Amino acid sequence: MTIPCTMKVRAIKIILCILLLCATLSTPTPVPVGTFRSECHERHFWLFVRSGFLGIMSRFDVQDHQGVHFLSGRKATECGYTMLFNPHGDLVFRASFLACHVNNQGDSEFRLKVWLVTRQVNGRDLGYPFLLHCSAQWPWGFRELVCEESYMEVSINGPVPAALHSGQEKKEVGKSGMMFHRPGHTKEEVRPRTMTEASALGYHISESGSRIILRCPYSSPLSYTIKEKGVELEVVNATILYPHQGKVLAIDATVACSMNEATVDGTHLLWPVPHVLSPLVHGRFRDRGMRIGVETLALSESVIKDRGYEINLRDGVVEVSVPFGAEGTHIKSGVLEGQYSQSLSVDLFYMHQWEDDRWPLTQHRSFRFLKTAYVPRTPILTDNTISSQKLFSVSLGVFPPDVSLHNVTGGREGDALSWVQVPYPNGSHSYQLHAPFSHSSVLQKYIDGGYRRYTLPLTFSLTISPHGEVFYHNATIVSDVQEQTAPEPPRLEGKCTERGLLVLLHYGALERSWELFIGDRRLDWELVEMGGFTVETEEDYFSVEIPLYSPDMTYEEVSLQGVVGRLEVSVVDIDTLKVENSLIHRCTFRVRELLVCLPEGRMVVVTDTSRTIPPTQPKHTTLLDPSCVPQETDSVRALFNFSMDSCGTIATVEGDFLVYENQVLFPKELITTDDPPSHRDSPYRLTIQCRYPAIDTGIVSIEHPVHPTFALSPMLPLKHTQREASRSGQYVAVVCVAIVVMGALIAATLKMLCCPIKITCTRKVLMVKQFIVYPTRGKCLN
Repeated sequence: MTIPCTMKVRAIKIILCILLLCATLSTPTPVPVGTFRSECHERHFWLFVRSGFLGIMSRFDVQDHQGVHFLSGRKATECGYTMLFNPHGDLVFRASFLACHVNNQGDSEFRLKVWLVTRQVNGRDLGYPFLLHCSAQWPWGFRELVCEESYMEVSINGPVPAALHSGQEKKEVGKSGMMFHRPGHTKEEVRPRTMTEASALGYHISESGSRIILRCPYSSPLSYTIKEKGVELEVVNATILYPHQGKVLAIDATVACSMNEATVDGTHLLWPVPHVLSPLVHGRFRDRGMRIGVETLALSESVIKDRGYEINLRDGVVEVSVPFGAEGTHIKSGVLEGQYSQSLSVDLFYMHQWEDDRWPLTQHRSFRFLKTAYVPRTPILTDNTISSQKLFSVSLGVFPPDVSLHNVTGGREGDALSWVQVPYPNGSHSYQLHAPFSHSSVLQKYIDGGYRRYTLPLTFSLTISPHGEVFYHNATIVSDVQEQTAPEPPRLEGKCTERGLLVLLHYGALERSWELFIGDRRLDWELVEMGGFTVETEEDYFSVEIPLYSPDMTYEEVSLQGVVGRLEVSVVDIDTLKVENSLIHRCTFRVRELLVCLPEGRMVVVTDTSRTIPPTQPKHTTLLDPSCVPQETDSVRALFNFSMDSCGTIATVEGDFLVYENQVLFPKELITTDDPPSHRDSPYRLTIQCRYPAIDTGIVSIEHPVHPTFALSPMLPLKHTQREASRSGQYVAVVCVAIVVMGALIAATLKMLCCPIKITCTRKVLMVKQFIVYPTRGKCLN
């Protein structure tokens, strides 16, 4: 038998192609069960390949009686193939029953041989063959349209009987032409184009069984867009010029697809599509129903309801609504401006069929991988705390698989807490955390009504794979538990020290915030610096020592027995402003020498006359006015209490100060029997001064000698000088006292002196922030 030359060449090409494929592909190793999955859905073959099986590069080839064909991107679009990755990372292969190289048997049985070729790390290719077989599940419509991911397709029940020889079919198609119509085109522009011209523009015409197919990519040169009910449509208005029985038939091959993306309405994905696609409807429109599916699964009305999906018709627009997290959807996590966010995606199938005056039945199918923008989502925190068991129980989530919890910290110090992950059948998960009320991270305080409040501040640190984005979720869990007995309130205690008065604040059992008041002034750093206070914290109490010379000390009595200082202290609850406890404490401070300048213009002086040789008798001393004698004396000291405008006091002005000066004198007792006369006592003179700012005399000052009976630090040192006044051995003691500066100047000085103080402790601590007291159990606060 002689084979024509053209047939020889064709046969050689087929043999070489098969040999080349076999030579380049290695024998595949056994494949794990579940790696591949094939299904038939509507008018398409489906093949799924698990992501873990794919090599560094994968492709699909198809094989028919003519050989093996490589599916490039362009060829896949022209021939009706779709390849994409789903949200799980699996490779999805989808082929139309009317695609090139499909064996169509009477428009009812369809077979396709596919090769999956994967390139391994070592550079070798492995080929896996699949023979896909599907039957038509639904009767064919007279016209069927498909809106795929990368192409548009229309197929029409052609005028050529299905029994016609395939060679004759190809011959007829080869003689076909096309015309395209666009808004605004003139008759001259709407000219017939040959199949070669149309193919060069991306419009591919073929026949399969009894159907004529036009397929083209989106945004093709002769397409245009319109708005239909606010939804953008891409339209190709085409006419196929089909020769048949000596005539040329004009077949309407117009195709239109919705181009809009999904939007978000609260917790739902929305996808609208016009109910009537006007470029495809002629005459009276008669709806014949619609259905939806997810991937290869068609959803019945009951399944749609169970999953929470909705299909609504409003104002001529069909709106498909899919809730976040519904079965069949995929959630991808992200971080948007520091906040946890989610994007919902669904591989949606939508089919609508109708009749009109031109077409007995039109079926319109859309395959859309819909994806929303990232929408901020606040993680759901559920409080399952069991107060009766004094146990915090908290759950966070549900989260998709790409979210993982890194750590959980609690309390002000950020103690790490343990948690457990709770998985769910759909791949999502949540996190649970348990902590007893006695945990160191739990804050406690007593509130009104006999309740104790337990508070657990939480910070969740979570990461998102695969890029490691981090986000945080803060929450505070509160539980109030009624106490059996009222806790001990805070208690103030006063003690006398050598320096002044010591106030102890015992925390008691109350875990709440207080402020300490000295008189009517809140204890803060300015007051501490101005008054020279000493602040300390211990395990169970907080202490502050107020010196005798502090401006907040009240002097009730000055006598030879000492100075009686009084201090009023109170503890005030910050939240309620209720005085929790108060204290009035008095201390008597023994002094040997003392000068007090009172704001009402009086001086109180205690002087020691025992330092002269021989000692001076205190009861015989006077002021400049000899009539001003001591108010009180003992064996070595004399006390004077007098007004500054009496007793011979001399007032002068020195700069911005008023200076009041007087002297304590001891008159000489002369012995006249001697010649010349002599005296038995040593002369004694003590100069005393009070200096007041000229614009403010409302200030109290106490001054002490350099070596008093107890250690004090006066504002300005008292000066004692000794000198020989004459050869007769006269002793003169001079006291020069510079009295306090103005309150405003003190405040200004304290602002420069104020500095932070770090306090450390063991079990209970004191956080000092304007001396607000926060006693807590566990750790120190900053």
